[in-house]
Amino acid sequence: MSIALKPIELALNAAVAHDPETKAKLEQFEGRCIAINIKDLNQTIAMTVRQHQLYLSTTLDQPVDLTVTGKALTLAKLGSDPESLFSADIDINGDVQFAKQLRDLLDGFDFDWEAQLARFTGDTLAYPIAHGIRQVSSWAKNTHSSMQQNIAEYLREESLMLPDKSQIKAYMQDIDTLRADFDRLEARIKRL
Repeated sequence: MSIALKPIELALNAAVAHDPETKAKLEQFEGRCIAINIKDLNQTIAMTVRQHQLYLSTTLDQPVDLTVTGKALTLAKLGSDPESLFSADIDINGDVQFAKQLRDLLDGFDFDWEAQLARFTGDTLAYPIAHGIRQVSSWAKNTHSSMQQNIAEYLREESLMLPDKSQIKAYMQDIDTLRADFDRLEARIKRL
């Protein structure tokens, strides 16, 4: 196993240990292997379950039941949005039923990271730290959304590189008119 994977493996197993429901659900994954292919890092990580423990490795020592491929950020979002497992941004190869079980496992996972933080910092510090992290996360999401809107608006309004909705609508109407004209012309040619 890669040295970098050991802390992630320990953190995942500690999180699972604090969620009895998820730990019980791991039984259905016993002996199964998931290959996580991170496209932008050109790295594949094998995750296996043995005796209610997750094991991570950079080598595939056993047959793979399911391969999940995507970019690192997209794969990282699976923890907060399990439904994205079946999105267009993630490729799944292998046992589809197993993929649904994985989605259900992720969906039911309820890790209280604030309580875990309190174990190390105490209750007095855990809440402000968690509140600060939530605020930074919210700010980052809002900033990302705002930046996307501003860039799209700039490309449409200022640089005129993208058409606006009215231009697209007019273009699509012109295409529909052209198709109808073509169909009429084709029908006339067939009659002649």
